[in-house]
Amino acid sequence: MPAIRWDAGRRTVVVAGDDAGPPARVLAEQAGWPLLAEPTSGSRTGDHAIRCYRLLLDTDLGRSIERVVVLGHPTLSRPVTRLLGRDDVEVVAAPANGAWSQRPFRVDAELASTEVEAPADPAWLAAWKAADASVARQLDALLAAEPELTPHEVAGAVARALPAGGLLVVGASSPIRDLDLMVPRYEVGARRKTVANRGLSGIDGVVSTAVGASLARRSTRSLALMGDVTFLHDANGLVLGPREARPDLTIVVVNDDGGSIFTMLEQGAEEYAERFDTLFGTPHGVDIGSLCAATRTPHWKVDSLAELEHALASPNGGIEVVEAVVRRDNRRDLDVRIRGLRP
Repeated sequence: MPAIRWDAGRRTVVVAGDDAGPPARVLAEQAGWPLLAEPTSGSRTGDHAIRCYRLLLDTDLGRSIERVVVLGHPTLSRPVTRLLGRDDVEVVAAPANGAWSQRPFRVDAELASTEVEAPADPAWLAAWKAADASVARQLDALLAAEPELTPHEVAGAVARALPAGGLLVVGASSPIRDLDLMVPRYEVGARRKTVANRGLSGIDGVVSTAVGASLARRSTRSLALMGDVTFLHDANGLVLGPREARPDLTIVVVNDDGGSIFTMLEQGAEEYAERFDTLFGTPHGVDIGSLCAATRTPHWKVDSLAELEHALASPNGGIEVVEAVVRRDNRRDLDVRIRGLRP
């Protein structure tokens, strides 16, 4: 397949899905395009990465996109899915890796190799950077004004605690999406690795995955971020035989006593409130500290950002659990206010 010669005049963004890797960043930088990179893409580095991209896709700026170049497997965002399905947008995609190689969206051309003759109009990237900076400031101010710890602040604290050369394993559902809004632009070459189970079985075995990944990868620090339901689904991953190796791993559990992601979806609407908790909220009331005590796993319980940052700054070695208590009853309202932010 011949190399693609890019028309620099078309308003283009690079979407970096799971496992896209450095090529997505390199292409965005060579062409002068904004980089919309998921946390597990391996591309969320450098000056072109747009932190709040999914909040911008439903603005006039997002609606002005004419072409999308896709690397990796995008899975997180409805705004990205809508973008890739638009009839007025050309989609160019690199072949997907793995067994499931078919793209779930329309592809107008496949990316083979590229030739960037000249970068795009710098005003296009500048507009995305300015909008991103504005929305990010508003988002941080909104979260800081909340009287109690929010799931987004937990994700942000974990992202900041991940050092160069570190490993982060992220649970499915809300935590990976909260992280998507909070990850800073990491520096190029710092070799931070973020992995997550995706798909219908994304909740399965996340504690065990984090333990195994921590043992297998030589990292400066290993962290895991997951919701309470995900943690409880694999709590027996904390049970290790007396002769088994134990990694240094800090597991941050965002505990809102149930499944908060469903409050932000259609079934979380007010008309379903009477049956929502039974079918989707699924409160459990589990004492996570007592559960950790049963396996002799050190446990911290925090309900403020300052306490969380202190816990993350003071790892004791071995496997430990930091339980961050947040609310679920205000999650839908918080999500509406976040999605309403505009540059």
